[in-house]
Amino acid sequence: MADAKQSGTVRCVVVTPESTSLDTQARSVTLPLYDGLRGVGRGHSPFIGRLGAGEVRIVGEQGGPADAVRRLFVEGGFVEVSHDAVTVITQRAIAAERIDAAAARADLARIIGTRAAGDEAIEAKEQAAQVARALVRTAGGR
Repeated sequence: MADAKQSGTVRCVVVTPESTSLDTQARSVTLPLYDGLRGVGRGHSPFIGRLGAGEVRIVGEQGGPADAVRRLFVEGGFVEVSHDAVTVITQRAIAAERIDAAAARADLARIIGTRAAGDEAIEAKEQAAQVARALVRTAGGR
């Protein structure tokens, strides 16, 4: 980790129940927290946060151009940030380039078109629509 201190990078690790999806060094990481986006970099104040569904953006990944961006869709979970590391623990992580945008839009349309009756069903539908919208945004790169 001595070179990470000299280069001003932060270690970014993304873990799902199945595997470690990503383990790299980067200049900065933007996270979709439950209550909004938050960017972190080397030397950030430590915190633990709850993730929402959305895009994790990793800028300046080790071994790539300084301004290169890697994008991942994550669906909830938690993040732990320390001065030199970002650890994302999530149920699902998908690289943006592996998302089928047409299928994601179709899934969102199907969810929106579904009827829901009762508080629990309505809440489940809204949550599913929120996740589907985040997946579509990540697939589209916005």
